[in-house]
Amino acid sequence: MISIDWPNKIIESDSSILDLPAFHATLRELEDDAAGAIHPVTHRWKALDLGGGAFFYQADLINGYTLRFSGAGPFQISGNLKGPIVDTGVQVERTTSAAFSTTAVGGSGPSAESIAAAVLAALQATTIPVNVTQVNDVTIKGVGTPANPWNPA
Repeated sequence: MISIDWPNKIIESDSSILDLPAFHATLRELEDDAAGAIHPVTHRWKALDLGGGAFFYQADLINGYTLRFSGAGPFQISGNLKGPIVDTGVQVERTTSAAFSTTAVGGSGPSAESIAAAVLAALQATTIPVNVTQVNDVTIKGVGTPANPWNPA
């Protein structure tokens, strides 16, 4: 459970924070309730859209707020959560990353092999126009047969 000691600006959690978007949503709900509405916001939220359903999330504690874990621990923070943690003697492990991962939303996407096969099939279904004189600026005579081979003019 997440709660906020508003007068002391302490965000309290009794469990690990493994889902940063859910943590963000919970803090925003607490800020919107009657007790939180009169206090400054707790954090700055960033969600960089990387395309394909992938996002890079970051939460920065601001306005003097700190994070405190209550309980025996150990606790984990998974994601880019920046801000001071009150030392209560429990172990807190942070896993942050400048990288990102993507997941297939609504099922898995095509494999590299199926994409390559589709590209090859599309190329074989059409004639690719090629003009050698535009490639190397040499006039060509002949039609490319054994009886009339290609030769420079």
